[in-house]
Amino acid sequence: TKFAEGAHYGAYAPLGYKKHPDIKGKLLIDDETKWIIEKIFSLAYQGYGSAKITKQLRAEKVPTASWLNFTRYGTFAHIFEGNPESKRYEWTIAHVKAILKSEVYIENSVHNMQSTVSFKSKKKVRKPESEWFRVENTHEPIIDKEVFYRVQEQIKSRRRQTKEKATPIFAGLVKCADCGWSMRFGTNKANKTPYSYYACSYYGQFGKGNCSMHYIRYDVLYQAVLERLQYWAKAVQQDEEKALN
Repeated sequence: TKFAEGAHYGAYAPLGYKKHPDIKGKLLIDDETKWIIEKIFSLAYQGYGSAKITKQLRAEKVPTASWLNFTRYGTFAHIFEGNPESKRYEWTIAHVKAILKSEVYIENSVHNMQSTVSFKSKKKVRKPESEWFRVENTHEPIIDKEVFYRVQEQIKSRRRQTKEKATPIFAGLVKCADCGWSMRFGTNKANKTPYSYYACSYYGQFGKGNCSMHYIRYDVLYQAVLERLQYWAKAVQQDEEKALN
C-alpha cells in the first residue's frame, strides 16, 4: 500500500521539499526553500517559542508556503491578488507549530494521524500516536534527529508549564467582535500591581492594519459578566416564563 511505501500524495510537497519529477510520491529536498525550515528549527533549538518564531519570520519577510505555491503554481490567488505585500509573510503560530512537530523533516513519513469527528462533520481530531502509521527513512532529511527531538522536549516542557497554571474561566469563550478570532489571555506584570487582560489574538499576531487590540482587563470583564448573570438570575426568579421567552 501507499502507507507501507511511505509515499507522499498530498497536493503539495511539505515546505522545504519538492515532488520527484519521475517517481510518484517521492520527496526531494528543495534547495530554494529548505533554508526556511532550517531557520525555524534553529530558532526553536535556541529556545524560541512558536509565537516568537512567528514574529521573527514576519519581521524578516520570510515567504510562507502558500505564497511560494502561488508564485510557482498560481494557487491561492484569492489570498494574494489585490492584497498588501505583507500577506506574503503572514506566518501563523499554528503553521510554525505544525512544522516543528512534523517528522517529515527527519526523513519519516507518518500517516493516519487524524480522523474526522463523524460522517456529519469534517472537523478532524488527532489520533493517539499508537494508531499512527510511520515509515522511516523514506527521503533525505533536512533536520538532524538530535535537533528535532531536542525541540520536541522543549515543546513538551512549555506545555507542562502551561498546564500547571490555572485555566482562566473564560478560556476559549471570549471572541473579538470585529474579526471573530479568540481573545488572548495575558498578564501585565510591568505595573506595581500585576493584572490580567484579554486582547485580540489576530491583532497580536499580525499587528496594525489587521483588526485592533480590543483590550479589556480581566477584572472588568469578570464584573460585567457577573452583573449580567445576576440580572438574568433575578429576572428568572421574578418571572421565569417571561425571562425565558
